[in-house]
Order: sequence, then C-alpha cells, then structure tokens
Amino acid sequence: MLLDGIRVLDLSRVLAGPYCAMLMGDLGADVVKLERPGRGDDLRDWGGKRGMSSVFAAANRNKRGVAIDLQKPDGANLAFELARHADVVIENFLPGVAERLGLGDEAVRAVTPTIVYASVTGFGQTGPYAKRPGYNTIAQGMSGLMALTGMPGHPPTRVAGSTSDLAASYLCFGAVNAALVHRFRTGRGQYLDVNLLASSLGLLPDPAAHYLETRVRPERHGNRNPNLTPAEAFQTKDGYITVVLMNPEQWDRFCRVLGDEELRTSPRFATNTDRLQDHAEMKARIEAAFATAPTAEWVRRFEKAQIAAGPIYEFDQVFEDLQVKHLGLVAEIDQPGLGRVGMLGFPFRSTTPAAIRRPAPLLGQHTREVLEEIGVPPAEIERLAAAGVIQLADAVA
Repeated sequence: MLLDGIRVLDLSRVLAGPYCAMLMGDLGADVVKLERPGRGDDLRDWGGKRGMSSVFAAANRNKRGVAIDLQKPDGANLAFELARHADVVIENFLPGVAERLGLGDEAVRAVTPTIVYASVTGFGQTGPYAKRPGYNTIAQGMSGLMALTGMPGHPPTRVAGSTSDLAASYLCFGAVNAALVHRFRTGRGQYLDVNLLASSLGLLPDPAAHYLETRVRPERHGNRNPNLTPAEAFQTKDGYITVVLMNPEQWDRFCRVLGDEELRTSPRFATNTDRLQDHAEMKARIEAAFATAPTAEWVRRFEKAQIAAGPIYEFDQVFEDLQVKHLGLVAEIDQPGLGRVGMLGFPFRSTTPAAIRRPAPLLGQHTREVLEEIGVPPAEIERLAAAGVIQLADAVA
C-alpha cells in the first residue's frame, strides 16, 4: 500500500485530526490513536451512543487504540516514547498544551529530527485568537462560508456536514504527505500548522478573488452561481436539476434541447453577461420548459447533448445512484460495539488501492500490544494499569 511502513501517532480528537489520520491508515500507515482512559474521544458518544458511535467508527477505522492518561507524568512519558518512534504526529490540543505535556514539536524533534509534526487547531498557533477553541460551525461563520450560503434575503446558513473540519483534514493530509516526500529527499522533518479558519477560507478562492478586486460585499445567491448562468438549480416536473454552462456552444445546445428557439436566438440572452442582466426572465422560460418532463428525462437529454447536468437528490437517494455504487463510495465492515455498519469508503482510486483493514478500536483495545512494541515490560504495563495511567482491554478478533 502507498503508506506501508509509515507510523502515525494520532493524538487528536473529534474529526479534523482523526479523519486525516484515518486517510493515512486507509493507505496502509500504521496509525496508533491515543485516547484518555475511561472516556476516550468525545466522538465515541455522538448521537446518544456510548463508547462506539457510527461517526467514531467511520473516522477511526484502520487504527490501533491505546488509552493513556496524559495528565499523569508516567502517561506523558509513554506518549513521548510513542511519538519518538513515529514518523508522523497529529495533535489538536490548544496551542501550548502539547508543550506543557512535554509532547510539543521541539521536544519530539530533539530526539527524532525526521518527525513530521502536524498541529490542527481552530485558529493557528499564533495571533489574537490562537488560544480560542474552534469548531466546524465557528469556522464556517468566521471564514465567510455561512455568509455566502443561503437564499437571497435570508440569514447566513450553515453548510451541511462538518465542512470546515474536513477542509482542515484534507489540507492536513496533503501537507503531511508532502512533508514526508520532503523528508525522504532531505532527511529533515517538518512542523505543520493547520487551522480550521484558514482551511475554510481556502475553500473560497473565487469569491475571495472577486471581493479583493472590487471590495464589494457579495450577496447570498442561493442555488445559483452569481458570475455564470445558467449555473444553478431548476425545478422540473417531479423534482430539481442542476445545469452548468461554460461557453456559447453549450448555450446553443442547451436551448436546442429545451426546444426554445427564441431563447437561443434572442440577442437579449446571447452572452453570459446578457443572461446575468435578464436572469429572472431567462430562468422563468427555462423552468417553463423543465416543467414538461421529469428530472431523469432531462438528465438523459442533456447527457446526449454533452451538457453538464445532474439531479438534486434527497440524501437517501445519493446512495442508490449508479455512479456512487460503481465508484464503491460506501463500504461495510463488522464493527465491534455496533455490528455490521456502513460508512464512506476512500475518496479516490489509485494503482495501489486503499483498504479498510481493521475496524475502529475499542477504548484501550491495543494498549498492551503497542506498549510491548516499544519495549515496555509486561510487569510495567500491569503496574501502569493498576495505577490508572493506562487502560487495557481484551483484544477483539
């Protein structure tokens, strides 16, 4: 697999950091997730579940789990030993916490100069907001994502899902792997400062460019692109469809499919600029045509004409789509604590494919195994367990 032989210590919780570590595990990295004894990652209890939620399982597959109390000196020392033996450390403590625990980048790098150390926070390691906790919805609000989302005249709207968390996660994934390439070339590690605010703003290069050019605050445009049209959602006979046109040739073919010759030949709609000026009338004419046939029929006609179009699904319909099934975007695994569960598979294909090799760990499931690998004697493991520094769990087949 692509990341065979890479060892990752995942000190992070909830989603942004853990999902990055999960992607690395999917590609073959040996990922050890460290959690606090007794309680574990907050994500374990999402949705009213206790100990193993479906969201935790989806974000922590392909990891071995250890439970170590970092607030106790012996626990922090164990975590340092795990970091010293790793290629990558991912953490999402508030700035300064890792250093206080003796687990900061400088401490680890002093003994392992090749370490790739990634910190994922709400606002970064420095600056006036550095010590603030930050979560998905807060980053969405402060980055402008919410300001640009929603219908005209309505309040800012949260983008569905953990969009800001995942933006940081994917950015961290790319940064870590780029740093590993650099390390293999030079023998030097890297420190990576990833935060939700910057990652979220990074999702908006086009509206940012327009604003920085004009200094005009953009309005909310709902389901349409404010700079290109048609590039939006339209109502059909039985649902909704999205269509995006990029050039005059596509506009010509689009109008022919609609059967609206006046729309095709009128100088009022000849260019994208013209159509933006008379958008309301253009949309009314298009939806009048769309009302004559169901969404699936329009998608079929546009595909034949090489026009980009797709249905707007309700969420349950997404997983019945033929292309979603073909791409294998849903995986099923046997998850201890839950049984047979479905989750999203790996999001891209490669010559050496990703794989789900193990389910998410029970709390402390691999503590004994991992500590033995770094040379902790069995008697010391028992002492640490008795002292409450670590939590052990029987291995689950």
